[in-house]
Amino acid sequence: MLASTLDTYQVVKTLRAAGFSEQQAEAVTQVMRDSQNLDLSNLTTKADLSEAIAKIRTEIADTKVELIKWVVGIGLAQAGFMIALLRFMH
Repeated sequence: MLASTLDTYQVVKTLRAAGFSEQQAEAVTQVMRDSQNLDLSNLTTKADLSEAIAKIRTEIADTKVELIKWVVGIGLAQAGFMIALLRFMH
């Protein structure tokens, strides 16, 4: 992106020629000047989003593994409990 300076005098002059009042032309010029000086360094980039998505996918995969461990563990515990209960009843 090329950095350029805003010719505020020319902007006001152009706006005045288009029918803007002095206050309107100066206000629009100030808005343009302010927008030119915005700090865009904190905006999210595609690379940031890709990294975040990769982290989320990793967390989802880890969560699936943990969930499977719990389900299998609980299933084994239930099976053990059922076997013990059946042996106790006979």
